[in-house]
Amino acid sequence: MPTHAGVGFSQHIDPANAALEAATQAKTQARHEADLVIVFSTIHYNPEQFLPTIQQVLYGAKIIGCSTAGVITPQQIGMRGIAVLAMNSDDTKFTTACVENVLHQDLRQVGSTLARQAISGFGQYHRKAFVYFADGLLNDNAAIVKGLQEVFGNVFPIMGAGSSDDFHFQQTYQFCDGKVMTNAVTGFLMGGKLNIGVGTRHGWRPLGKPRTIDKAVGNIIQKIDGKAAATIYDEYFGKEASTLRSTKLGQMAILYPLGIFIDGEREYLLRNAVSIQSDGSIVCQGEVPQGSEVHIMLSNKDRCLQSAVDAALEAQRNLAGKRPQCVIILESLARQKLLGRAAIKEIETIKEIFGPSTPTIGMYCYGEICPSKTLTEKSIIHLQNESIVILAIG
Repeated sequence: MPTHAGVGFSQHIDPANAALEAATQAKTQARHEADLVIVFSTIHYNPEQFLPTIQQVLYGAKIIGCSTAGVITPQQIGMRGIAVLAMNSDDTKFTTACVENVLHQDLRQVGSTLARQAISGFGQYHRKAFVYFADGLLNDNAAIVKGLQEVFGNVFPIMGAGSSDDFHFQQTYQFCDGKVMTNAVTGFLMGGKLNIGVGTRHGWRPLGKPRTIDKAVGNIIQKIDGKAAATIYDEYFGKEASTLRSTKLGQMAILYPLGIFIDGEREYLLRNAVSIQSDGSIVCQGEVPQGSEVHIMLSNKDRCLQSAVDAALEAQRNLAGKRPQCVIILESLARQKLLGRAAIKEIETIKEIFGPSTPTIGMYCYGEICPSKTLTEKSIIHLQNESIVILAIG
């Protein structure tokens, strides 16, 4: 049996009713009992109140997902609502996994544990890709990838996203089957007779002259060109840079992330500034290599929209002629803030590329994990900011 998928969405104010509407729509469109269900919910809904309803409607399916600032469907972008994707196929295998209470754990070990859980019970099916959702308030989700790669290998496709709460930075949720968690990582492994196509871009360009990161430890940049790291913003923006110091991921960090030049990469590696420490060190959302070249980065709506087109076309090419049965979009919340009302144009363009009837679901997240092509076409997995990741399953 070929893969079937359906998407449901509801903005009903009551959590249980919203879940009932979305799950019923997804089940009806999928036409068969679901094997895997992906759930994205905005922070207006308590998962404890809606997840049991989804389990009841889509009984027997594995369920995975997280909270988000906004959900993406073929028809709209909902900054309030619950979206459900239901998938099924006799030729496809799915397993789910989760690790709880990860804040004070070794995140590399968390990734390794998550991968081993997903593999257990997978059997002899050919593994094709792993997708995970981590608490977006963790400082360095990139360490999780290293642990995943210890089990899956360095070239295995891994995609991921940090669950979000619309820049409140208070609490995000992760779902796995019947569990509702915070401070957790969940994921699903898929394989069998399916094809996947992955595309990713960000559309930001370097501003000004290159500078050098003289001192960095993990995800904290301490010195740039011999000065406190935060002076890179002070020198460009003067007093306006104080907004970066006063608010986590302030407007300055959203519009002007840091770009790390990586030799051989097709695009700069973007890093959002999570906060500025009292000594002027910049805390980034992801590891930063000491000694690397760094720029302040700049984008606009046109480049942002074009990057989505390029990512969708790359995912389509990677499907190698197979028709997509569903599309999953993991997109930085910063892009939605930059695009504003134009964000729906991005989704409409993606829909045109994959076909208007292709079931599509997506979320706005804090940090994206994706395999990106280098200039030599090797695939390297990075934690990226300000990007869009498109996964097409055929």
